[in-house]
Amino acid sequence: MARLVAFGDAHLGRSHLAHLRDEQGRNVREEDFLRSFSWAIEETIRQEPDGFLWLGDIFDHARPTYRTFAHVLAGLQQLADAGLPGVAISGNHDTPRVRGTGSPYDALERVFPSVTFAWRMEAARAEIAGVSVHAVPQTLAVDELREQLKVASGAVRADGVNLLIAHVALTSLPSRAYRDINELEVEESAFDRAFDLVVLGHYHAVQKISKRTWYAGSTDTFSFADSPETTKGLVVVDTGSGALEHVENPHERPLATVSVQAGGMSAGELVDAVERSAKGTPDGAVVRVYLNQVDPASFRQVAMEQFQEAVPRALWVQVEPDMGADAMAVQGGPTVGSLEQEWLAYVELQDLAGLERERVVSLGARFLEDARGDTA
Repeated sequence: MARLVAFGDAHLGRSHLAHLRDEQGRNVREEDFLRSFSWAIEETIRQEPDGFLWLGDIFDHARPTYRTFAHVLAGLQQLADAGLPGVAISGNHDTPRVRGTGSPYDALERVFPSVTFAWRMEAARAEIAGVSVHAVPQTLAVDELREQLKVASGAVRADGVNLLIAHVALTSLPSRAYRDINELEVEESAFDRAFDLVVLGHYHAVQKISKRTWYAGSTDTFSFADSPETTKGLVVVDTGSGALEHVENPHERPLATVSVQAGGMSAGELVDAVERSAKGTPDGAVVRVYLNQVDPASFRQVAMEQFQEAVPRALWVQVEPDMGADAMAVQGGPTVGSLEQEWLAYVELQDLAGLERERVVSLGARFLEDARGDTA
């Protein structure tokens, strides 16, 4: 049977901590994600598989920059030069929101005939080393997705292995920090039992859902809302046994979180406590520091540069103070909580007729995380 390498959710073109630039003026974190994609291409070739599967959201949006597009073009050329056929689908980030508008996959499929690209919101099928790969890309609505899953089911071969790839959220997923824009969610039973294996993109942590269904995870960690405690990389699929091997990305930049019980500390003690708490974090990490019950007056006396200097080996130190309800109350005035708490309280007061309250809350949490990273 065939061995296939699968990965997705590279989100090329995404920025995190947009103010951090290298000597050429490029966003440091965007360069991290490009490097991880290059590693995935090289590791795919090193594995000597029968082919490869791209599981959507290779691009962070449907209008990538020239530099991002050229990076993907070069990666595909490496795979073509190695003689590897492949199947690629679009995801919720790199599928145009308006039907009929242009897509980067349109240009790519004109150049690489050895790759089957499914991006027109229609299911496609390809044969790789005797395996029928059924590809269902992102659609504009969940009803369309279900219809395309039925189309894929109708193309199942009676003999051989049938493998389904899709970019979708499952109702059985563990809890996540946020839900995503244009995300489509179905239950696992939406996948026909005739599929021997199901390998999915969208969820950024490698995850076994059932005996036949897996998430491959993302190639890198994009923010603190993105399960930084889980390793990222790619998976090698053995279509004979149904086993998946996760290969870790050794170039992933670590994201570390430390907490400081800061009650009663002076400004100088705060800086010293951050230095002690972050001492064990990896070199080059993005470090998030929670200051619990910190005194507002002490916190205001510390410049952000002092926290950064306290952890000199970190790429960036992101400080998040929790001043507590008592500290934030001003002589009978309103009590102000964290941004997340205030957002949740605000949503609870709104009439969200026609909207999913949980999704609104989780989207707000995701935007707050991104904004904090970009402005810290």
